[in-house]
Amino acid sequence: MEKSLDQKQSVLDHLYEDMLQSQQTVTGVSESLNEELDRYLQEPVLDRKTGDPLQWWRQNGGRFQTLAPLVRRFLTPPPSYVPSERVFSTVGAIYQDRRSSLTGSKVEMLCFLYYNLPLLNWLY
Repeated sequence: MEKSLDQKQSVLDHLYEDMLQSQQTVTGVSESLNEELDRYLQEPVLDRKTGDPLQWWRQNGGRFQTLAPLVRRFLTPPPSYVPSERVFSTVGAIYQDRRSSLTGSKVEMLCFLYYNLPLLNWLY
């Protein structure tokens, strides 16, 4: 268990380090990322009922070369339903008969904390 917490912490530290380096870069890379992000935010929003985000990214991925790899990572569905079942199980454990007065937003916050505090090496 110790090793997995250290690995999670090192991944989180690596992400923060990458973010800080990209913010401290004065030339080219961070400016082009900001420009690309601005161009993306100027694009018209797809209709949720008829639009296909994956098809849109296939057509426009060449224009947004920095954002496209992130989209591939975050828009693809998980290979199985196990992660969603784990979340349902966790929410079921939080929301029991003795805690039935919890609102949905409070349960959502507790579930978020349950999964994200270990990433920050929070000991509880």
